[in-house]
Amino acid sequence: MKHTFLPIALSAVLLAAPAPALLAQANAINGTLRGTITDAAGAPVPGATVTIKNLNNGFTRELTTNDDGRYVAPDLPLGDYTVTANAPSFAPLTQAGIHLDAGTDLSLNETLKAGSVATTVEVSADAPLLEVTRTDLGRTISSVETQNLPLTSRNPYNFILFQPGVTGHPNAENGVPRTLNTNGLVDRVNYQLDGMVDTESDRYGLRLFAISDSYTDTVQTISNGFNPEFGNTAGIIYNVITPAGTNNLHGAVQYIWRPKAASSCPMGQNCVPGTAGYQPKPNLHVDDLVGRLGGPVVRNRFFLFGAYEHLKRGNPQANTVTLANQAALIALGVPASDFNTAPQVQRAQWVDVRGDFILNSKNNGFVRYNYFRNNYPFNTNVGGQFLLSAESDFQDRAHIIGAQLVSTLTPNLLNEFRGSWPYRNQQHFAGSATGPGPMITISGVVSGFGGTNAAGDKYQEKIPSFNDNISLNRGAHAFKFGVSFQKNNDTQLADVYTQYTFPTLAAYAAAKNGTNRFSYSTIAASIGKPGAGYQTVFFGFFAQDTWALTQKLSATYGVRYDQYRAPNGIANAPLAETRSFRVPMANFAPRLGLAYNAQPGLVLRLSGGLYYEATPTNSYYNPLYSNGLTNTGNLITSLTPSSGVAFPGTFSAANQAQFPTPTPYALTSRFKNEYTWNVDAQVEQQLAKGDSLRIGYVLSNGRNLQFLRNSNLINPTSFLADGRPVYSTAVNANTRANPAFNAISYIDIGNNSSYHALIAAYNHRFSAGLTSSANFAWSHAIDNTPEGNTYEFSNFIEDPSNPRRDRGNSSINRPIGFNTSTVYQPTTHFANKYVRGLFNDNNFALLVNATSGDQQNLVTGTLLNNDPRSGGQQRPLFVARNTLRTPKIVQADLRYTRTFVTIAERVKPQIFVEANNLLNRSNFTTINTNATVNAAGVITGQPSLLPVSSVLEARILQFGARIDF
Repeated sequence: MKHTFLPIALSAVLLAAPAPALLAQANAINGTLRGTITDAAGAPVPGATVTIKNLNNGFTRELTTNDDGRYVAPDLPLGDYTVTANAPSFAPLTQAGIHLDAGTDLSLNETLKAGSVATTVEVSADAPLLEVTRTDLGRTISSVETQNLPLTSRNPYNFILFQPGVTGHPNAENGVPRTLNTNGLVDRVNYQLDGMVDTESDRYGLRLFAISDSYTDTVQTISNGFNPEFGNTAGIIYNVITPAGTNNLHGAVQYIWRPKAASSCPMGQNCVPGTAGYQPKPNLHVDDLVGRLGGPVVRNRFFLFGAYEHLKRGNPQANTVTLANQAALIALGVPASDFNTAPQVQRAQWVDVRGDFILNSKNNGFVRYNYFRNNYPFNTNVGGQFLLSAESDFQDRAHIIGAQLVSTLTPNLLNEFRGSWPYRNQQHFAGSATGPGPMITISGVVSGFGGTNAAGDKYQEKIPSFNDNISLNRGAHAFKFGVSFQKNNDTQLADVYTQYTFPTLAAYAAAKNGTNRFSYSTIAASIGKPGAGYQTVFFGFFAQDTWALTQKLSATYGVRYDQYRAPNGIANAPLAETRSFRVPMANFAPRLGLAYNAQPGLVLRLSGGLYYEATPTNSYYNPLYSNGLTNTGNLITSLTPSSGVAFPGTFSAANQAQFPTPTPYALTSRFKNEYTWNVDAQVEQQLAKGDSLRIGYVLSNGRNLQFLRNSNLINPTSFLADGRPVYSTAVNANTRANPAFNAISYIDIGNNSSYHALIAAYNHRFSAGLTSSANFAWSHAIDNTPEGNTYEFSNFIEDPSNPRRDRGNSSINRPIGFNTSTVYQPTTHFANKYVRGLFNDNNFALLVNATSGDQQNLVTGTLLNNDPRSGGQQRPLFVARNTLRTPKIVQADLRYTRTFVTIAERVKPQIFVEANNLLNRSNFTTINTNATVNAAGVITGQPSLLPVSSVLEARILQFGARIDF
């Protein structure tokens, strides 16, 4: 499909556009103020002086209205403003109470009266002043919300769930939310910090580094219809804005504590002593200390803000090996202490230091440094049937440098530069309790002891990046041009281990005692080079214009181009696809948005265009790492006793002739970047001074999505009753396209998706002590195959000859999604100060997330078609993909804060309590969907559909004390 007409048309419009007025578009992390100055009769006032002043830091910009009385001020620092208009023969008029958040584009018109007496008008800026030129779908989560909403996880990424059209599950730790539905795709999120890179490059939807709530000021979210200046995702933008110092000293000290007694028994666990399957309730204690401080170094010139958080969180994992098996293993020499509860205690630290500066009236910006450290002993292979000697520890480090400079070249020409250099290094390694190896697994008895198979892996990424944007206001047009660049420097290492699997305790005893060193079922080990290092380069540019067609109608249109440069291949790789990688060159994405201010308080919006997704770099890493060459890629190879390896020996004694035929990865030689084409229609109505309602329809169709298939199977020997081919298990020239390999894990493209949603969004901006947002979506998401290269759903298709056999509900299809966030601080006016104090200074904050349950596959563990790559995800005959669903999810979180007294008008000591899953609802996200089938694939036993596990938590309470000043 070619997309040539729209870019040509857009270019023609850009060249032919007239120039009678000023206009600008929303900025990525800054704000815009615009308006028209008129006289009492409604006539424009040209040549009026408009002075815009930031009350937090003294930043001032002065403009002159054009012949139509218009002015526009893009790229303004965030904060509180006044706007003053002056003109000869008119009285000056000042509007106060104006607040700018990230990406805010406010229209503030002023009517001047004849005379000389100055007037000040207080603007209720926290009411939903409709952004009449905005065409995207999203919202800004204010600092009132980020600093007051319940967040027992201490993870601000969970706020991504509270915007229009997004569903998923929060993360109890510092990672990203789970199974996100983003325009019908899995986990497509462009994570940013102050408009700079915070997205891990290897798989879809992973954040690069953890952030702290201590330095989360506001969150800009855009879920659809964003302008050409935004790229590298077909899903949503999630941009965290850090606080800045101001002319006033401000800060907070906070401590949060969670005792063991305040947590309920985890979902699915039996915490009743003396009953079958009893496990003691884990001690999910938390100790969290936060400090933040901001203020001036040189008043109106230089400001500092700093924040620090230290989090200690317990997550002990009980051992579930039966007492009888424990006794048998102890008799075989396993220490009794190996069965103790794994003492998981995470220790994380965050540091944020930001310096804002105003060099002069033409140049302002900031420099920021962040540090993250996470030590997590007993992180992997702990609890359940793992013994302590199978554990591995985890360590995560990140350093981030970021900077922005905004320069006013002329009153109508501005330059906005941002650059960052994030570095992250995470790894698993042997801990204090880890055995020397090899790791021992006994089927049905114990998952592992004696050593670990989860140590040695490493992920290291550096992403130097920058983007530079130029804004040019000319007449009725606000042009914006920009370029972006990032270089991904990646190193990935895999685990190195040896693991024996025994069928029974007796078989292990025979090997341990030396009576039969070959009594194991299999031995698995890693051989060769354990990983790969590689570099990729992402760059792009865009051109866009916001055009005031009339006083009521504006259009934002333009085109974006992105290119994702692949690393070098392996010249002597057995598979031609791995010798070099194709770089798509035609990633042009035209976009158009229209906004019509039909009448005061009513805006109609329509947008559409193409949105390209950045290449997940595991598309290259997997073929480089698992390339089919001996000793150049790390192979996890499983051998039987016939290999000649005697317990507890390693592969050094193995008969290499017994090594199984390898299964490499390959990336299709016709690779193209995935994209979506979207249509978004909205109606937004201001209901009252502080309320607005937005209703819309979203259509998003994905193209060129990745999927995984086995490309090496040929000549089926038979067919199942539903048409699926059955292949031979033998490996030769008649059964394999390339007989040097058993399977070839082929990363292919061509999966298409379709997403339809009706959206309703209600907002009440802060007034009468209340801030509230509620979002509802009724949607359906389908796709042709499971998605590849996501970290949650990278399953192979079940019929390698026919991908469309997997067409069905997407893994993240949730037809109903509702979320709401509310912060309420009531204010009363009782005459008695004690009564007034009792009812005032209370703050209630509520989060509610209610969705349909998660889609699940009805599967069988039987390998019906003999494809070794589709494994346990094969379905019985005539069963479509994702036909089952877990129970609905309903979770309510609450935080109550009490301020005791205000000292010296600014120091506020507080206590608070916050609850996760207040009603203690059992929200299971996985159920048993395993059916039994006969040899023909016909169901002989239905799945139980009983709850299995959950990524969500039972009720948790934690308590805190805080001093704001």
